[in-house]
Amino acid sequence: MGEEVSLSARLWTSGYDIFSPSKSVTSHIYGRRKKPKFWESVHRLFHFGVHNPLQMLVLSRVKSQLGYPEAAPDFIKPQSVITHLDQYSMGTERPLEKFLEYVGLDMKKKEVIMTGWCEKGQPPPNKQEFISLYDFVAE
Repeated sequence: MGEEVSLSARLWTSGYDIFSPSKSVTSHIYGRRKKPKFWESVHRLFHFGVHNPLQMLVLSRVKSQLGYPEAAPDFIKPQSVITHLDQYSMGTERPLEKFLEYVGLDMKKKEVIMTGWCEKGQPPPNKQEFISLYDFVAE
């Protein structure tokens, strides 16, 4: 869990609609031989072994943004992890709770709930005007 769900939640709560095509329309080369990955770059910049502790700090921030009970701002240590959280958090157009329901995530129970529409390659609820974008999906 990381930037994908955090950015999706921030965009959706800011009023952007998000669609997930049933077919891949873009990708990136993850296995870049002889090219450093992010976690290797962190080691080069700082020192070996800093990636995992850094990742845990970032994860605490993301969990706090997404409403994990154990990551409430009062529980986060060090508090500097949540600096400027109000500037880089959820939007004000739609509530986070509705996003979590929309995508089938229960942060309190830590469960994924099937949405029905996504698994079947259908448009999201109240977005039937986009059904033509899903015509190529085989039943």
